[in-house]
Amino acid sequence: MADYGTIGLEYNTSTSDASPVWGTALSLSGVSGANELRMASTGAGAGGTASASWPFIGKPASGVQTVGELWAFTADTTGSKIGTYTGDNTKALVMRWSFDNAGNPVSAMQWSCFGDNTHAAPSPGTQPPTTHNDAFTNGHSSDTSSTSYIKINAFGSGLTAAGSQETPSAGSIGTNPSATTGTAGSVATTAGDWLNAHGAWQSAQGFVQYILGGAIPKTATAFKWYISWVIFVGANISTGTWVFVLTLQYSFS
Repeated sequence: MADYGTIGLEYNTSTSDASPVWGTALSLSGVSGANELRMASTGAGAGGTASASWPFIGKPASGVQTVGELWAFTADTTGSKIGTYTGDNTKALVMRWSFDNAGNPVSAMQWSCFGDNTHAAPSPGTQPPTTHNDAFTNGHSSDTSSTSYIKINAFGSGLTAAGSQETPSAGSIGTNPSATTGTAGSVATTAGDWLNAHGAWQSAQGFVQYILGGAIPKTATAFKWYISWVIFVGANISTGTWVFVLTLQYSFS
């Protein structure tokens, strides 16, 4: 047995939850502007804009606000807007991990965000961030109660131990997260539902606050694991160019 041969991140380019159009999967380990997710203020993103020229997001003078747009880039100047990312919980079919049938996982999968690929633990509430941390995953004591500015959710484990694909219906995802949403440690997924049985989301703060699959997916079976994000910016987030990484971890044999 072995690891998966291909893991990708697919995204819905349609604004429709009921009739999703899944874009070309992003590969792991983005480089030179390719295989990137990029944030933008509403109306500011464009599919032909290079990573180095991507527009900054303005932060509010006080309080917090959600990021208006999320884009996926398969190459530096080849991007698509994620149509069902709305900065809230109103649409379910936003993104999904895609796994081929080569893997033999022996642990539940967990995922979150880190400052960079050293996977150093975030420093909750610290602004400006230190080496190997970033402003988003650290969060801020006032803006986010020291949780991450990034809120995440997942539907089941994607694939049950018995081999059943878990796919959500169109519609809302649990309760709408606030900037302070987050639970210390892991939050295990609910079988056949979003986190906390269609309740609260989780904060993506390394493996300080993260999502843990509730089951070990069946071996040698291709599947999709549906996930979603809501991203905030706040008055106290440090300015700069921040590039954080989305990390999926599991053991295999």
